Amino acid sequence: MNKKQLIQSMAHKMNISQVDTKQQLDQILKAIHQGLSEGEKIYIPQFGTFELRFHLPKTGRNPQTGETIEIAGFNQPSFKAAPSLKLMLNDTVA
Repeated sequence: MNKKQLIQSMAHKMNISQVDTKQQLDQILKAIHQGLSEGEKIYIPQFGTFELRFHLPKTGRNPQTGETIEIAGFNQPSFKAAPSLKLMLNDTVA
């Protein structure tokens, strides 16, 4: 499912226009982006947690030349599903 399909599905279920649904979804995503950029952990009950994980700098190797290079540390966004979401997904599959 892509963003357009998600908006269509949400609009149909909430019985509101797709334009209004898109604005609401955009605001939710903007709030998640803002929170992560400020280093916050975002917990959505019965769905999961969004957070940043910092990966330490390390030494790598260029596969073509064999030269060692320094790989800078970086933040990686991460999502951990809530137990209730995992349970629902596993019950659906079984």
